[in-house]
Amino acid sequence: MAKDDEEAELTGASALCAVAAASGVEVCFANPGTTEMHIVGALSEAKNIRSVLVLHENVATGAADGFSRIATRDRNAMAMTLLHLAPGLMNGLSNLHNAFRARSSILNVVGDMSTFHRGVGALLEGDIESLAKTVSKTYVHTVNDANAVASHTVDAIEAAKNRSVSTLVVPHDVSWSTANASELETQLKRTKELKELRHTLGTVVSEDIKGFFRQLIARAKDLAPSELLFYIGGDACGADELRIVGEIASALSADIVCECFFTSIARGGDLRNVPVRRAPYLPKDAAAAFAKYKVVCFLDVPKPPVAMFGYEDAPRELFTQGEDDVWIIDPPGKMAMIDILRAIASELDLECGVQAPMLPDIEDVRAGVEAIVFEVLGKPIDDSDDSLWNHGMTSTKAVSCQAKLCKDFDVKLQTTLLFDHNTLTTLTRAVATKLGVSTSPSPHKAKRSPPSVLNVFPTPDRVDALIEGALDGSKVCKIVASMQPKGCVVVDESLTSGSTYWNDSASCDDFTHMTLTGGSIGFSLSAAVGASIAAPDRRVITLVGDGSAHYTIQALWTQAREKLNVTTVIMNNAKYQILRVECAIQGVQPSSGDACDALTDIGDVDWVKIAEGYGVRGICARNAREFKDAFKLTLETDGPVLIEAVLSD
Repeated sequence: MAKDDEEAELTGASALCAVAAASGVEVCFANPGTTEMHIVGALSEAKNIRSVLVLHENVATGAADGFSRIATRDRNAMAMTLLHLAPGLMNGLSNLHNAFRARSSILNVVGDMSTFHRGVGALLEGDIESLAKTVSKTYVHTVNDANAVASHTVDAIEAAKNRSVSTLVVPHDVSWSTANASELETQLKRTKELKELRHTLGTVVSEDIKGFFRQLIARAKDLAPSELLFYIGGDACGADELRIVGEIASALSADIVCECFFTSIARGGDLRNVPVRRAPYLPKDAAAAFAKYKVVCFLDVPKPPVAMFGYEDAPRELFTQGEDDVWIIDPPGKMAMIDILRAIASELDLECGVQAPMLPDIEDVRAGVEAIVFEVLGKPIDDSDDSLWNHGMTSTKAVSCQAKLCKDFDVKLQTTLLFDHNTLTTLTRAVATKLGVSTSPSPHKAKRSPPSVLNVFPTPDRVDALIEGALDGSKVCKIVASMQPKGCVVVDESLTSGSTYWNDSASCDDFTHMTLTGGSIGFSLSAAVGASIAAPDRRVITLVGDGSAHYTIQALWTQAREKLNVTTVIMNNAKYQILRVECAIQGVQPSSGDACDALTDIGDVDWVKIAEGYGVRGICARNAREFKDAFKLTLETDGPVLIEAVLSD
C-alpha cells in the first residue's frame, strides 16, 4: 500500500476542520463555491461535524444562529458556516446581524480568492473583512499561511465561545496547501480548554463583585414594592437562571421584564410561577412602562436598550433613570450567569435549588377550576362566592363539570358536590383538599392576571368549544398554545399577526421561545433548521408572517432533505401588515390605489405549492377548525409540514 493511501496529506482545509471538530463544532451549514471545495473535502473527513447543504447563504447563517441558541446553552456546542467569497457573505449578513444581536457563538468561514489572484479584477472579488466587521466585532482574520490555519481557527473559536460571531477568511490556495502536522497537534491541545470556555460553572465570585451586589441589595431595600425592575436577557433567560431570578425578585419585591426581542427564553411548566412580562415594542409604550421604576438592574443585557427607530415626537431612550439608578450585571470573563445569580441569592440568604419546581398553590387550583366552569357554562363567573346555579348551572352541566374536574385534576370528588348549589370557592377548596394543596393563599406568589379558559391550562378540547369560524392571528396563537407539545421549540417571527402568542402561551407546559433579535426579517425558517438539528428530539414550531417567510423560503428544502421535525405556520394576511402599521404611526394616510397599497400588498401566493415544490407537505387552513386539524396532524407526522393559515381581514 502506498504511503499516500495510508495517511492523507494534511492541508489547511483539513487542519481547519480538525480543530473545529475538536472544539465543539457539531455542524456546518454550507453554501460553498469553487474556492471552498477543499474545505468541503476536509469536512468529509471530519466525522464529528455534520455537513448540511442550504440553498442560500442567509439560510446557512440563520440556521447557525438557531443552532447556537439551543446547543450552546444545552451542551456548549456551536455551528460553523461555509460561505463563498464576498458576495456569499453579503447574502448571509442579514441573519449574521441577528446572530450578532443574539450574541450567538458562530464560526463563520468565508472562502477567498487565492493569495496570488488578489487585486487582478476577478469578478467575485470583494472586501470580505470590511463586510465581516459589521457583524464580527471581536474577531475577523484572513489566514495567509496554511501552517497558521490551526492556530487562527482556535483563536476564532475562542472568540466565538465568548458569545460572538467570528469570521475566518480562508484563501483558496491556503485551503489546498500542505500544513504542519506538529503545529496542528499543538493547537489540538488548546481545544480541550475551549469545550469548557462558554459556561464555566462553579466559578468563585470575587469579594469585589459580591460587594457590588451588596450595594445593589441595600439600594433595593430602600425602595417600595415594584420600584425595582430586573430587565433580563441572554443567559438570564435560561430555566435554572429564571428560577433564581424569580426568587431574588420576590425577596426584593421587584418586577421582571424580558427583552422584547429575546435570544431565547425558557417558559412554561414550573416557570409559570416566575412572573415575567415582555417589554413593549413601541417606544412610547416601553418608555411609559419603565418610567415608574426608580432602579433598573440589567441582567445579561450589555446596555440599556433604545427605541428601534427614531420617530418624530417619540422617545429614543426607553429608560430615563439616572446613572446611579442603572445597574448592569454582565458576567465578566469566563463566569457563567448562573454563578452570578447564585451569588446574589446568597447575599439575600436565599437557598435556590434550581431543579426543584415550585409546588402549586390555591391560586393554581382556582385557575384550573374556573377554566373548567367557564367551559361548561360558556361564560365567566364574576362572583366566586355565589351559587353556580345562579349563573346557568343545570343538572346536565353539573354532571359534565364533575367529570371534567375529576379527569383533569385526577381526583375523586363526591357525586353530590355540584348538586349542592356550591360556589366556585367551595369547588376550588374541595379540589385543593384532594390534591393536598393548602387552601391559604401563598404569601410569596406573584399576583396573577384574571384567568381565562384560553390562557390557563389550555387544552385542545377547551379550544374546540370556544374557537370556531374564520381565522385571525389571535385564534392561530390560541390553538398553537393549546396544542404545542411539552419541550417544543417555538421560533417566533409572527410579528403583527402573532402579537397575542406571548400571553396565550403563558400557561403552557415547558418550552423554549426564541425571537428575531436583530429586527432583520427572514430569520425563522432558517433558524428552525438549526434548532431542529440542535435538538432532534424536540418538535420545532415556526410562527411566521407571510412577508417574512419569503426571505428565506429555501430553508424548506433543507428541512425536507434533512427530514427535520418542523411545523411551519405561515400567517397569511396577504400584506406587509407591519408596514401599514408604520404608515399609521407616522401619519402617512394612504388613499385607494396609491403607492402604500402597491408596496404592501403581497397576495396571490400559493404557499402549499411552494412547500410541495421544496419537498415539504403543505396544508391550507381557511378557518379555525381546519387549522386545528392541520396543526394536530403535523404533531403526529414525522418530517416537516407547512400550514398556510389564511387570515381574514
